[in-house]
This record gives sequence, C-alpha cells and structure tokens, in this order.
Amino acid sequence: MIKKLSISSKKILLDFFNKIWEGGYLPVAWKEAIIVPILKPGKEKSNPTSYRNIALTSHICKIMERMINERLSYFVEKKGYLSKFQSGFRKGRSTMDPILCLEHEIRKGQVNKESVVAVFFDIEKAYDMMWKEGFLIKLRKMGVRGSMFNWIKEFLHNRSIQVRIGQQLSEKYLVENGTPQGSIVSPLFFSIMINDMFDNLESGMGCSLFADDGAIWKRGKNLKFIVKKLQEAIYSIEEWSYNWGFKISIDKTKTLFFTRKKVSNDLKLYLYKHDLERVNEFKFLGLWMDEKLTWSRHIQKVVDKCKRVLNIMRCLVGREWGAERKALKIIYTGLIRSVLDYGSLAFGSASETLLKKLDIIQYQALRLCTGAIRTTPISALLVEMGEIPLYLRRLQLRLSYWSYLKGQYENHPCQEILKPSWEKGKKNLRSFGWEIERDVKDFDLSSIKMSETVPLSPVHPSLFHEIIVDLSLLEKRKKGNISESYSVQAYIENKYFDYVQVYTDASKSLSSNNGVSFIVPGFSIKKCKRISDGVSVFTGEMMGIILALGWIEEVRPLRSLICSDSSSSLYSIKHNQSNSRPDLLFEIQLILYRIQAMGLIVIFTWVPSHIGIKGNELADKYAKQASKNSSTEIMIPFSKEEIKSIIKQKVKGRWQKQWEEERTGRWLYCIQRSVGAMRATERSRKEENIISRLRFGHTGLNSTLFKMGKHPSGNCDLCLQEETVEHVLLLCPKYSEERRKLEYRLLKNKLQLKIPDILGYSSSSEYLCYFIKFLKKTKLIERI
Repeated sequence: MIKKLSISSKKILLDFFNKIWEGGYLPVAWKEAIIVPILKPGKEKSNPTSYRNIALTSHICKIMERMINERLSYFVEKKGYLSKFQSGFRKGRSTMDPILCLEHEIRKGQVNKESVVAVFFDIEKAYDMMWKEGFLIKLRKMGVRGSMFNWIKEFLHNRSIQVRIGQQLSEKYLVENGTPQGSIVSPLFFSIMINDMFDNLESGMGCSLFADDGAIWKRGKNLKFIVKKLQEAIYSIEEWSYNWGFKISIDKTKTLFFTRKKVSNDLKLYLYKHDLERVNEFKFLGLWMDEKLTWSRHIQKVVDKCKRVLNIMRCLVGREWGAERKALKIIYTGLIRSVLDYGSLAFGSASETLLKKLDIIQYQALRLCTGAIRTTPISALLVEMGEIPLYLRRLQLRLSYWSYLKGQYENHPCQEILKPSWEKGKKNLRSFGWEIERDVKDFDLSSIKMSETVPLSPVHPSLFHEIIVDLSLLEKRKKGNISESYSVQAYIENKYFDYVQVYTDASKSLSSNNGVSFIVPGFSIKKCKRISDGVSVFTGEMMGIILALGWIEEVRPLRSLICSDSSSSLYSIKHNQSNSRPDLLFEIQLILYRIQAMGLIVIFTWVPSHIGIKGNELADKYAKQASKNSSTEIMIPFSKEEIKSIIKQKVKGRWQKQWEEERTGRWLYCIQRSVGAMRATERSRKEENIISRLRFGHTGLNSTLFKMGKHPSGNCDLCLQEETVEHVLLLCPKYSEERRKLEYRLLKNKLQLKIPDILGYSSSSEYLCYFIKFLKKTKLIERI
C-alpha cells in the first residue's frame, strides 16, 4: 500500500520521518509490540520456554528502521568495527564461513595426528535479554552520536508488549531489556552488542560468531593442554557475559572432541562452575559434525529429509495423471536440491560411498519427474531434465564460493583456507581449501581478477543528490509509439536544446572481446577503448557512462545529456541499485557527486538503438572498432555474477564432455547431443512420460523387460528380432500400415520419419501430434 502512495504523499511521510529524526521522539505506537509465540520444532507445548516470540510492530516504523539500519550498517562496516569472526546478518557473509574454518582446522589436525576440541555456545534469550544501557555504551565507544544515537535510545526505551493467543490479548507490560524480535534493526543491534565476545581470547584460538551461535576451538597434540587453554577462554567469556548482562546456556552449550584418540572422562570443561556435556556429534549451523568428521550422520539426515519430500511427490503423480513436469522440477529444486546443496562445500569431503546416497536421491526424484523405468541410466535422466550431476554441482558451488572469497578483504577468516598448506594431499584426506586449489588450476581461473564482493561507497549513499534519468522514450517504445529516428531526435532537440549531447555504447564480439565508446557530436569528440575480455555487456555500458562522465568532469559543460541505449544501466542509476556491478555504480555516483558540487547539471536519457540516430550509431560503430584493438586498454575486474557465469559455462563444458564419453544413455545421445536444458513439455503427463521413455530407449517393450528379468528373450514376437524402440517405430512389419499413414502425413508437411526428428529436443507439437496418434492406433502407447 505504501509503495502505491503518490509522490506528494511520500513527501509527507518523509517530512514526518525528518521531524522524528530531528526531534528525537518516536510515536508511542511505534514502541508497542504484539508478541505471537511460535512453538519451536519438537518442543513440549506446555513449557513456556518452548516458544519463539515474534514481535509484531508498526509497518511505518519498520520503514524508518530500514533507513536507520542502512546508515548504521554502512557506518560500522566502513569503519571496520564489526569483528571479522561475525558472519551473521552481514552482506557477503554466510554460515559457510565458520563451518569451513572449523572443517579446515579439523582436517589439518587429522593429517598431523592432532586433536581439535570445540565448544559450541548458545546465549539464553539472546534478543530478549540484551542490556539496553550497555548497548548504548558500545554505540558511544564506536562514535555514534547526534540524531542517530538519540533515535536508537528512544527506540529502545519505554517499550511495551502484549501477548496474543488466538484472538485474545494480554495486558500491556513494560520491557526493561531486549530488542524486539522481528524488528529490522534488531539483528544489527545484537551483532554490535556481542561483537567483543571473543576479544580477550589469546592467539591460536579459533572462533566464530553467527548471530547468537558462537564457537571456539583449539588444535594440538596434548589434549590436557588444549582443555586447559579452552577453559581459560571460557572464563574470559563468562566474565564478558557478566559485564554485559548475558547468560550462556549451560544445557545448550556442548563440547566435542574431534580426535581418534581415546578421551579420558576426567577431561572436562566448565561453564559457571557446571560441567559441560561432551557429545559425539553436534549440529553446527545446520550441519551435523561427528568426532571423526565423516559426515555420515549429516548425510543420513539429509537423505531422510529428502525421502519425505519424495513421498509427497509420489502422491502428486501416477502413470497417467498428476502434476506436470515443470511443477515437479520446481518441487525438486526447492525442497530437495536446496537441501543437497547446503553445506556441500564442507561435506563434499565425505567418502564416495556416503555421497552415493545423495546421487540415489537425485535419481529417484528425476525418475518421478519423468515417469522413467527403473533401468533408465542416470546420465540420460540428467540430460532429459537439464540437471547437472551432483558431483559437478558441488564443484560449481566450490568454485563460486572461491570467487566470493577472492573478492573479500584480507582479514576475512576464510582467507587462511586458501593459503598454501603442506598438509594438502596427505593421508588421502580432503578439505575445501585443498580441493579448491586443484579445481582452480583445472579450470584455469588462477589469473582472474575479482571485484570486491561487498564494495562500499567512498561517500555515504544518503549524501548523493537525486539523479535524473529520463525514460520517457522507453515508455513510448513499449507502447509502440516510437519507431523513427527523426521523432527521437525531435524529442531530444525540443526538450534538451541547450544541453551538450553525449552518446555512449558498448559492444561484445563473438569471441567475447569488449569495446566501449562515447562521442560528443557538438564538440567533435570521440573516445573508444577496449576493456577486459569476458565481462558482460552491462559492465561495458556502465564503463562507457563512466568515461563520458570523466570527460564532463574535465571539460565542465554547464548542462550535459548522456544518451544510452542500455535500459538496465539507466534503471540501476535511477534506482541507485545494482546487484551485478555495485562497484561501477558507486563510481558513477561518486563522479556525479563531484560534478554536482561544481554546479553542473547531468541528465541521463534512454534512446533506442539501430533506428538511425546518428550519435547512437556512431557510438556503436566506435565501440565495435575498439573491441578489435590489439590489446586491452582498460582492465576491469570481474564481478561475482560474471565469474559465476564463467564458472557455470566451464562446468557445463565438463558435463558435455562427460556426456559425449559416457557409455550409458547412448540412445538418447543420438537424439540429443547437448546438455544443459530441459526439454519443453506441452502435453499430458501420460504422453510426456511416453515420449521420455522412448527418448531413453527404456520402455515396456520386450528388450527392456528382458533386462529386468521379465521376458525370456527380449525379442519381437513376430519377427524374432530384438524389440527395441527403433525396431517398433521403423522396422517391425506388424505396424507397417500405420507407419505408412504416418509417413504420408509427415510428407504432406515436408517432414520425414526419423528418430531424431520425432523425439528430438525441438520437435514441433504438430509432429508429436501425428506421432501420438500412431502410438495409439498401434496400441504401443499401452505397452511403452
């Protein structure tokens, strides 16, 4: 509803926010919350501690919270105040960071015949017990002052809650501590509050934070020494909890000894003078880790979870009825593949026997999607559904995570994993850090330069002035009201008659060479450069705009109009958002910030391409010329999206090579030689299943039944030849009359009766219509 407000209404809302910001007082309704208790999975309903409390607060307040959150987040990230070990609620960080740090340390310990002891902490009622005054003290130490500090102080104080059960509301209660769960700012507030939890630990101690889940670990040969050092660390954490009003849960805090040695029962760790429970396995950030790090428990948990989804899929399909293939694949992708993917960076080091269990899950899911017979080769199923093999998908995810790390700062805790290690390759143990080094070399990615994973603007985005982007011509184009170059030129000349026109463009050749250019017709200026090979056209368009802005900053015309045919670039500039190239967007904003400080005016406008607009055509011409230059003139690092695209293509190439060399699925290979795309499906489930079985070559015909032990010979009952798909469709005399009629119908439409044409990926629906009629008349449809 708020998004649909008029400009004038949004202006009133903004004025309201500014008044609150300047006055430092929030409406009373913004401090009220309705608590809805949600039962935690597997917990006892009668126990009040079994519920997770979600606070429902004002939506208008949440809009302002988002603004506060963006500014405070920028401040603490820019200043580097957040601990490098905190991975929760931060852009460019994930649960994989602490998991891989711990996994790497354990593998190194196994190679060196050392032990790793880990302590996993859980903070009791973390959000509810946050000490407000302590939090404000930490904000002041960070240098947060003025309106920001006053707003946060007012937001936290004098808050009240009501509990809602069904339609019943309790009385209001004042809240002394805590920050509301469900609030936009709460995760950042909490991250700041626990930021120094591990600050007093001595060097050599591993640690990680993800929201309220913390862990510490230490590696060494002497278990007694390790336990002693960990106990000292626990004392330090206890003292921190006393100072800042937190309490670590004794029941939920566990210790795990990653070792092959026998551990004495006398080796104990204590928290608040209570023994900590020692476990043989622990679920750390969603992954079950066992004392030998075999991943057997986790993989079994994954298999069990996926089997429940498979049972649901079985309820949705039958042989002749059920959900269509696209819907089933969406279920597989969302509920099975996502579970198989999560944590694969770490558990990919498990034994082949364990990983094979996951392949079976994938096979069963795809067989349900296609209605394939049990003897169907997995290689053919994967190609038919456009699904990459799991081992290659794990490889792709590893390389993608590597590219993410390459763009991180040097103090990122996982950077240590990428450093050379003498333990690599010893004892046949695998670890992400050791595997990825080999993978990067295999795919020739070592020399690739990456842009920052999470770039930060040198100037806070709130200080940038509004950028005017005129998309009127684009809207007219969508409505079909513009087609001729003279009408575009007339629009520009009439509306921007006193502006210097600057045209920009980018070009990408078939060999992935890139060129950019800009021209200024009124000044007879042109500039074209070859940029890094392999970057996207979007990157080239943004770079062309940067070059044009550089010229404007240097020459300083009073009014400039930058004309571009890249709607995606202009949308990014207009909305101050780009997921693919935030670094280049920040550079554009920074140059505009300097230009606007000079009192100069720059407006962007979209113009259609290839309709004869002189400036646009010349810019396109020079960009193409630049892409043919002998050497790269501007080096641009790859964005995370661009490198992921490159990785995806390289992994797909390996899958293609495997498909070409595969010994199974050769019948489908004759029909479909390339991998990577699911065949278009437009018919009923029964007919689609029939088509897929014919493409696989595994059907209900005698040859397949023989392989299953359900037919004595596998031969045709009439001509005693092997009854294969090719035999019944093209050779068997039993169906010669129906086949002749099919050939006649196809011939009338200039089509031929050939297996690749009938069952090929691009078969027309009309072609298949004739073919299905043939199967019905011969009654083969009931046998296949």
